[in-house]
Amino acid sequence: MKKVMITGITGMIGTHLAQILHQDGYQVAGLSRATSSQRYESRATPYKHYQGDILDAKFLHQVWKEWKPDLVYHLAAQGYNGESWKAEETTYLLNIKGSRNVFECCRDNSPQARLIPACSSAAYGIVPQELQPLNEDTTPLRPISPYGVSKASMEMMARQFHLNYTMDVILPRLFIHVGPDHPPVTALQNFARQLAAIKLGRQEAILKVGNLGSSRDFVDVRDGAKALVLLAKTGESGQVYNICSGKSWTMQESLDLLIQISGVQVKIGTDPSLMRFSDEKVLLGNPAKLNRLGWKTEIPFERTLADIFQNWTLRLQA
Repeated sequence: MKKVMITGITGMIGTHLAQILHQDGYQVAGLSRATSSQRYESRATPYKHYQGDILDAKFLHQVWKEWKPDLVYHLAAQGYNGESWKAEETTYLLNIKGSRNVFECCRDNSPQARLIPACSSAAYGIVPQELQPLNEDTTPLRPISPYGVSKASMEMMARQFHLNYTMDVILPRLFIHVGPDHPPVTALQNFARQLAAIKLGRQEAILKVGNLGSSRDFVDVRDGAKALVLLAKTGESGQVYNICSGKSWTMQESLDLLIQISGVQVKIGTDPSLMRFSDEKVLLGNPAKLNRLGWKTEIPFERTLADIFQNWTLRLQA
């Protein structure tokens, strides 16, 4: 039975990924910081859990020597694009130095393990309309946010470990993953939380928004987790794979759908604090390479939005 290690196992993607891997017969272990561990400890799971920080290299080496993983998913990160403008130092520290600690730990303790770090579509940055959809093998990386820069750096570092140390590394570029039980730090989650609060009578019927003109390629986290499992089984070492739907939605379209799902009438107000210094107008991925491995999105975007609205309604009532 293969043993898998998931850094950031208590996050939205890590939670779904661990569940699928366990059902597939893997022995699952994961690690998370103490501030995130409460999410893990609040529910019974069959996974081995290590509490610690990827910035602590000694801790990582102890964990790897004990667990001896055959497969490593590196998801732990400062994972929010918008938040990276407020926390640049933390973003670079966790996403670059923390990732280097994980990669070196794999090299020194489990050099034969397959390593799959969560790369990001934010690494693409601003790409002209004529070069969309984004192709993982031909579109250059020109990130414009601290988060995008940190993820591009992490990806290049992972490739360097593959080339120089012959490590088995696959590089998935995750487009925006959406699903229940996520903090309200992304636009869709913030919209859904506000609409749920308005429906429950806990917020005035004015919905605060940022830039509604940008377009994004969204992936339901349940589909994205399946893609990560498939890459572990059939992905080609050293290759990059977009995990995307191949369809983009403007933030205005997404908001309109959520308002329709919520059934409430609201006024829209622009909140300057939700505006970024710069923002990619369009991020639309080409999923053809991953499709050739047998993956495709299964959950419609409308269902994803309905699920996160219902999730926020339940969370605010708890």
